[in-house]
Amino acid sequence: MSKKFMVLALAVVSAAFFALPAMASAAEIHLEPAEAFSITGPGGELRASGEPTITCTSTGGTGKPTNSSGTTGESTLDFTGCHTSVFSITASCKSEGAATAGTIASGGTYHLIQVGSTSVPGVLLTTNLTKITCAGISTITTTGNVIGTITSPKCGGSSKTITLSFTATSVTQNHLTWTGGTFDLTSQTGSGAVQTSALVGSVTNTQANPGKLNCT
Repeated sequence: MSKKFMVLALAVVSAAFFALPAMASAAEIHLEPAEAFSITGPGGELRASGEPTITCTSTGGTGKPTNSSGTTGESTLDFTGCHTSVFSITASCKSEGAATAGTIASGGTYHLIQVGSTSVPGVLLTTNLTKITCAGISTITTTGNVIGTITSPKCGGSSKTITLSFTATSVTQNHLTWTGGTFDLTSQTGSGAVQTSALVGSVTNTQANPGKLNCT
């Protein structure tokens, strides 16, 4: 059985916001004012059909908006304590170039959106291509997009912190569409088939001053 990894790229989580096509501005939301922020979280999972789940125990990183309205930005993420279990053996996982075992370094861009046809605030993360090796054996390549929801604050609320949640049912992300397009995270072990992957986890972004989440 090939070994899989988690990117919370965890997403994460986990954690990273993304640049999207300039479409459907009516479905965008804004953080005003938006500032540079730190990212913290408990880690998360990457799931794929027929593959062991990759789990990380902690998430950290930084991010910053790239436009004045706070709709779009970029971030970097470091997931630590990353591992998987194969035949009851725990194997450490790390990203390509990482010096420390159990560390997955990733990042990407983010875009603040409305999830579905509702006014639920969310984020679309577009991750950088990341290569992860578990136990020095299999290399897993992950790339694509993850849609998560903003659980705090609600639309119209102000806070120094924004909490993001990424959820899935089994190996399928709970939110896959926005403005008629499909946005999914994929992973591939070695030269095997490209598979839909699910990122599960949460992160908190913290900036120095309160920002108001404007969903109109």
